[in-house]
Amino acid sequence: MATAILDTDILSEYLKGHDAIVVARAARYAEEHGRFTFTSVTVHEIVYGLEVKGAEAQLKKMLAWLDRNEQITPVDADYLLAATIKAKARRNGASLSYRTASLRLSLCDSKYVS
Repeated sequence: MATAILDTDILSEYLKGHDAIVVARAARYAEEHGRFTFTSVTVHEIVYGLEVKGAEAQLKKMLAWLDRNEQITPVDADYLLAATIKAKARRNGASLSYRTASLRLSLCDSKYVS
């Protein structure tokens, strides 16, 4: 299985544990790679959601879990390339969200893929 960056939706589903398919695939991925990789944007969204809920115990566990995994922070060039990917997809009749374009960028960029 190739190295991948988890987006907020997938990470959230994995952590909730409600979707057996997501949990099984994540477990297989973690076994193969030893850790999960996600962006600082995902960390912001997850922590924000827990803070809004006032879920202090869950937040504490989450912060410890995040520290055991890998967080990357996109840089200026990443956003520019993501915009180019999104524009090319649109010209070819596809519609990508920024998150999808960023994910595709991250999966293709050798600095994020081992």
